[in-house]
Amino acid sequence: MNIKNRFVIAVALAMVLVLIAAGTWAAPKLAGTVPPVPETGGSAADTSGLVPAVGAPACVGGPVDMRTAIFTPNETVCISVLNVADPVTAYVAAPEGKTFVGDVFKVTAPSTDTIVKVCYAYPTELASKEAKIYKLNEEATPFVWIEVPGAVVADGTLCVSSAVGPTSNIGVFALIGNP
Repeated sequence: MNIKNRFVIAVALAMVLVLIAAGTWAAPKLAGTVPPVPETGGSAADTSGLVPAVGAPACVGGPVDMRTAIFTPNETVCISVLNVADPVTAYVAAPEGKTFVGDVFKVTAPSTDTIVKVCYAYPTELASKEAKIYKLNEEATPFVWIEVPGAVVADGTLCVSSAVGPTSNIGVFALIGNP
């Protein structure tokens, strides 16, 4: 056998191996074998514009870590935290001259007197945008965002221990600042 024949056989064999590998990789029998992202971080009872995020419900007074914010109840209760995918469509736009600079979360608890500590990650870029934690006033018509007083900046976080209104423990929280 000469070198030309060996080269043709090697190329043909390589092509067959590539086709087998591609067929195995894209086999319909293997479709859907990647596990889905677990639906944790709260209940999905109200799914209109809300997306369950990664994190576990806080039971026994533990925090719910939503990656960009941490929610800690002051009692031994379960809280539910859901990421609001599109707050403008689901609720209302940010106040005039402001924009959403962080994620928006809906927090619910079994009791209206549960206080939840809300802490957003607060890098220096957000300080230049004068970002503040806001809570949606769902009792107003139309809904309005109200800045939560008493925010403390420490160790790269912006935290508040309660919110405004009669349902101070639950509601929709957002990090809103200048564009």
